[in-house]
Amino acid sequence: MTYKLAVIGYGNMGSWHCKNVKERISGLEVVAVYDIDEKRRLLAKEDGFIVYDTENEFFKCEADLVLVATPNNFHKDHCIKAMENGKNVVCEKPACLNLTELEEVIAVSNKTGKLYTVHQNRRFDTDYAIIKNIVKGKLLGNHFYLNSRLYGNRGFSSAGWKSLYETGGGLLYDWGIHMIDQVLCLFENDRPISVYAELQRVRMTNVDDVCRVVIEFESGVRAQIIADLWCYVSEARWHLEGSEGSAVIYNWFGKDGKIIRAKNQDIKWEEGCFYTPNGLSTTMWPRAEQDLEELSLPIPDELPRWEDYYENIIKVLDGRATQIVTHDQIRLGIKVLTAAFESAEKNNVVKL
Repeated sequence: MTYKLAVIGYGNMGSWHCKNVKERISGLEVVAVYDIDEKRRLLAKEDGFIVYDTENEFFKCEADLVLVATPNNFHKDHCIKAMENGKNVVCEKPACLNLTELEEVIAVSNKTGKLYTVHQNRRFDTDYAIIKNIVKGKLLGNHFYLNSRLYGNRGFSSAGWKSLYETGGGLLYDWGIHMIDQVLCLFENDRPISVYAELQRVRMTNVDDVCRVVIEFESGVRAQIIADLWCYVSEARWHLEGSEGSAVIYNWFGKDGKIIRAKNQDIKWEEGCFYTPNGLSTTMWPRAEQDLEELSLPIPDELPRWEDYYENIIKVLDGRATQIVTHDQIRLGIKVLTAAFESAEKNNVVKL
């Protein structure tokens, strides 16, 4: 069976979904597009899609599934309107601007019995698949600190909605929610208990363009998320520390990295000392090379595919599977996101 997909919002992501669903997803057909901007509607027509001129006409079209790819401040209303008109919903991230909005959407999903989920496509990134295998394989002993980092140096377009606070712009909403979702899934059996965040406006006047978020889990693990749009010398995409070793993955979507593990935990402090012109240190004296081992990165035999996301949606609509981005996962991600905004505003740790 082929399901009919309607897309509201023909910006960067909406047009990307239309093109890639058409080319890569069997079982889905794009049958309708709407955008508030006449220029975007004309572009969608030029791209070969059926376009509606009003929002009301769009929501009454014959479709099984609606993709909501509008600016973030419209997500709640568009998701609710789609479900109330008998459509299942996939929403671009973030699900909503806050937890109150999200609960309204989930309530409508439960009332109507319609699918509601979020497009968390970064769960299918290659680098994430590797760090996930390292965590699940417990290759480093007891984990205690994770760094998840992404850097750019071009900022947001000052003419786009992502540069405006009132439309839900800013880097925490844009990339922060992806990185929060990844971290929460990495430690899915651990409970986040607190959040501390710093948001900076380096060159943007209305929204954050640098964000740092630290999530503490019940087990004691801490995960730091850094997204920075003005960095010209990047650090590794992932850096994970455990009681018995460390792992690094260098690049976003890359397969290059390293795992170094101690062969034993016994330390003979008298074996060496690190000398510098300004003093000595036994604390920073490195282990001997023979006391360390390098492990191969656990790269999956089959790398994750973005197609897996929509193939799951089709199976859900068929009644053959459950959604892989669940309401509870979405709810927890937005809870951490809103705690990060509160922490940055009050400059304190927010308990969850």
